Amino acid sequence: MKNVSIFQMVFLAVFILIAIVGIAVFAGFGGSSRVPVPRATIWGTVPGYYINEMVRNINIRSTVIEVTYIEKDPETFQAEFVNALAEGVGPDAVLLTDDMLYSQKNKLQPIPYTVFPQRDYLNTFIDGASIFASKDGILGVPLSIDPMVMYYNKNILARSAVSRPPSTWKEMSQIGPVIIKRSDTSTVLQSLVPFGEYSNVKNAKEILATLFFQTGNNITEQNAMTGEVFSVIDKDLARDSGARSDVTTGAEIAATESVLNFYTSFANPSKPLYTWNRSLPNSENMFLNGDLAFYFGYASEIQRIQDKNPNLNFDVAQIPQEEDGVPNVYGKMTAFAIVKNSKNFNGALGVISKLTEKASIELWRDVYNLPPVRRDLLAEPAKDPYMTVFYRSAIQSKSWHDPSPAESDVVFRDMIESITSGRDKLSNAVGDAKLKLDNLLKSK
Repeated sequence: MKNVSIFQMVFLAVFILIAIVGIAVFAGFGGSSRVPVPRATIWGTVPGYYINEMVRNINIRSTVIEVTYIEKDPETFQAEFVNALAEGVGPDAVLLTDDMLYSQKNKLQPIPYTVFPQRDYLNTFIDGASIFASKDGILGVPLSIDPMVMYYNKNILARSAVSRPPSTWKEMSQIGPVIIKRSDTSTVLQSLVPFGEYSNVKNAKEILATLFFQTGNNITEQNAMTGEVFSVIDKDLARDSGARSDVTTGAEIAATESVLNFYTSFANPSKPLYTWNRSLPNSENMFLNGDLAFYFGYASEIQRIQDKNPNLNFDVAQIPQEEDGVPNVYGKMTAFAIVKNSKNFNGALGVISKLTEKASIELWRDVYNLPPVRRDLLAEPAKDPYMTVFYRSAIQSKSWHDPSPAESDVVFRDMIESITSGRDKLSNAVGDAKLKLDNLLKSK
């Protein structure tokens, strides 16, 4: 009886060993039950540290995704990308900004709405993410948003007995006379806002885009049926519809004209709010020097401002809005897009899905110190006072189909400088800008 028991025990042990080995061979060495780890090579201009840190945190317990991220110089990224695709050695996906989308869209593979329903996409991300939704599918899944905000010098406001930063452009105009300081020869000593000119105004194009958005002018629009994009920067210029009160005069004029009259009035020496001219320092430097009350920059600029002048007593607020307008600001968005001729669509999609889920975007927010781009995270309380402003600004952020950031910058500059120099009438300057933008859109 004892011998039988030993035999049974040995047999059972051998059986268990064989079973364990069999399972290991089947599941651990290429068996069909194993779920493959999504892998992808991604190119982008975001510093590699931030992407790699996020991937490391995602994989902290076990390998969930494998990402080879290659950081590229923003100045040469698009050229390298085009050349790599021509040679058949490009990445599986790219991390691009909204102003790269239009020129690169024909190189991207849309994620079909059967895979990522449009309603789910729009419910997941902020309104500004709609720029990546094409008629054929999702061209980019957002990772981050960097909204424009208003930095202000607390000492200037205190000396001027201004209790809080303005929340509307009308309030901004009202506090102008107590903040602006000029010499007897009309030299600007202390400035209100860096509006009116272009070349020495940092983020001038983004400021103008914000003002246009607030009046309902999207700068460009897209035909829903054909996908064609065209400029509407002259929207309502010669029509009564869309008319509104000009901030400085109160007169009823077209919305586009109101924006440009308001912006350029601050550089007109004959106007009571004259506060800016081409001889002044760059707007960022003037703010850092303590001579500018309000500076308009990205949320991401806060660290640089603190580092460049640790003694500057400043705070941050949302950009003022029109009293009866649409609450909007320009926000620079980054998104993951799958490259059209990649042979790894499923792998790239799996990686992107993991990098943009709620927990990952939360990691990105904490590592990169920018507001989240997902609605579910924006609905939660922000962690600090600065981030509270960034959250609210992120919700209001939107973009436009910029055909070429460098070339469109020249278009906006020429439009403003032709008005401020008196070289052309406002309507002609806007019409010329529309023509140039349309030509750029057709050439890309």
